[in-house]
Amino acid sequence: MSSSRYSRWAILAAVALLAFAAVGTAVAVQVSEEDVPDEGQVGEDYTASVTLGELYQNPDYTSWTLRGETELQNVTWTVTTTDTDTGNQIDSQSFDGQSFNYSNIDAEANDANQVTVEVTGTVPSIENFTYADEEMFVVASLTQAREGGTSNEIASREAHHFTEESQAAREAIVEAQAAIDEADSAGGDTSTAEDSLESAISAYEGENFGNAQNLASRAQEEANTAKSNAESTEQRNQLLLYAGVGVVVVALIGGGFYWYRQQQDDHSRLG
Repeated sequence: MSSSRYSRWAILAAVALLAFAAVGTAVAVQVSEEDVPDEGQVGEDYTASVTLGELYQNPDYTSWTLRGETELQNVTWTVTTTDTDTGNQIDSQSFDGQSFNYSNIDAEANDANQVTVEVTGTVPSIENFTYADEEMFVVASLTQAREGGTSNEIASREAHHFTEESQAAREAIVEAQAAIDEADSAGGDTSTAEDSLESAISAYEGENFGNAQNLASRAQEEANTAKSNAESTEQRNQLLLYAGVGVVVVALIGGGFYWYRQQQDDHSRLG
């Protein structure tokens, strides 16, 4: 087969892939609006909402079920469908528990073209504390499913959860890291502060938050000291430099004056 024929097939394959990708994007249910708080404290109330549009863009899904799951505790879901053309609410149902199935999404049965899902519950406890990767929980995972078993994930939203003690320790570690970065930029020796910071992170991940906070405070103090020492050294070096320059200037002036006197003496002898 000639190279030109290979090129033609490659172009056709690329066009087909792009067309397929474009179709896949166009037919998906879209998240048109959402209100999902970034974080929540363990045991506190938490509410989030997600609004879906483009409900029937996929011709294979003119009638389908919306499924939802969450890691929140003591959960209540509220699913509301609306006809955005008229502003009329079509339906509203509530579900208790960490999952639900809502099956009243049918292009032929009603005029709903928008679904709003609100989930309310309490923020779950944390099984494993990790500093580098914030502790996250699933707020809502929404799936489009139809009879026969096929399904598509619509959206999944997560949020950071924390306790009062873990948040205080995390904030102290963040402040210590910032102080270390500043000291390092100033040319300070941050090795001691970095060791204390590592110990603070280990204590955090071991759920010893009080100790983590103390170690982070120590790391911050050590970093501040390193920065101060570096700045003092820089100032001292500057003073020494200025003093050196001053000595050179004085020497040049003195040498010039001596040369001038010598020239004057020579003229006097010649005269």
